[in-house]
Amino acid sequence: MDTSLLLERAQLLLEQSRYKDAETYIRRALEQDPDNDYILSLLGRCYINSRRYDEGIEVVQQAISVDPNNSFCFYLLGFAYYQKNNAVAARTNLQKAIQLNPYAAEYFGLLALVFVEERSFEKALEKADEGLALDAENITCLNARSIALNKLKRKEDAYETMSTALAQDPDNEVTHNVVGWNLLERGQHRQASTHFMEALRINPNYGNAKSGLKESLKSRIFLYRWLLQYSFWLNNQGRNMRVALPIIFYVVFRVLVGLSRSNGNETNLTWVLVAFYTFFVVISWTIGSIANLVLLFHPLGKHALTAREKWSALTSVPAMVTGIIVMLLTQFTAIGRGSNFSDNLFFAGMICLSLALPLGQIDYPIRLQKEKRKEWFPVGLVGFGLLILLVFALAPAVAGSLFVCYGVAFLIYNWSGAFR
Repeated sequence: MDTSLLLERAQLLLEQSRYKDAETYIRRALEQDPDNDYILSLLGRCYINSRRYDEGIEVVQQAISVDPNNSFCFYLLGFAYYQKNNAVAARTNLQKAIQLNPYAAEYFGLLALVFVEERSFEKALEKADEGLALDAENITCLNARSIALNKLKRKEDAYETMSTALAQDPDNEVTHNVVGWNLLERGQHRQASTHFMEALRINPNYGNAKSGLKESLKSRIFLYRWLLQYSFWLNNQGRNMRVALPIIFYVVFRVLVGLSRSNGNETNLTWVLVAFYTFFVVISWTIGSIANLVLLFHPLGKHALTAREKWSALTSVPAMVTGIIVMLLTQFTAIGRGSNFSDNLFFAGMICLSLALPLGQIDYPIRLQKEKRKEWFPVGLVGFGLLILLVFALAPAVAGSLFVCYGVAFLIYNWSGAFR
């Protein structure tokens, strides 16, 4: 079959998202012309759209070796690295694509989205505007502009840009998804859920819209909505602030304790601060799993939850409830009146409560594979905690030292989580 006909069919299949079928025709064309950079770029695009990013990058680099001035190939590399969350490589390749072809609005739009990922919102807005100067109807530039304006708290301009994008293409699932996340960040979770559902109506397999719908439904719980807004704020500050914030909290805590000591109120203030911090930490650990449990009984939410989220809700919430009940029993019943048994029972309750954190972080079904080493710590912590509970039941005399070891391991896990 003629190469041009093969490529014509491949293009049609790519537009229909039938990547496997398109790959067949592209490979047949490549057999006839193995050094054609356009055919190689099509194969790379096919791989990238199928989320086979490393294979796609390799093929596109082959195309660039044939023609180093092919701007579209650099754009494809930028897109692949953007999908792999490698913002630096994405930015480098997109800047090269724009250097080779400064008239492609789509290049500017994707570069603007990369700057959004890097929290360089002013630069993102600048690139989006440059792209819109070339093509005022480019959806990628409009979406990037609305995100940047929203992050910069220019709400009216963001709303106007979102309205323009929806008017340009009301059946674009990406635009509805962007509008949904923008509204969610502004605290308008009910309006956001409408756009996420519209995006999923257009494309039922759109994963980012599913995530947004879950967040908007969970935001009906006040505490979850408050923590989500805090998460948005913290995420917008960049990685350095996320690393520094736990240290800042600790320094502020020590300063306040020092001031209260000089005023003779050290004990009261310390307990208030510890209680507030403990409440904040426990809620941040557990509110996601609690919200997932609520969604299990929601007509839309139960279909949006992943297997991991369902198992997280079904394991961490019962552990938390059990721990609280056991600890309360030792404090407000005859069990808790000054016996070693009551102390052991109270410690057992603390372990059950603390297990809610690692149980909520485990990726179910559990697979301790080399590429999932981050799963080893929470799974090991859960196993250690269950072992101590068994020791409390069979040999309580030796459980105390194990409990101290568990406490140290738990604190390490909790502290390391602040930097993840």
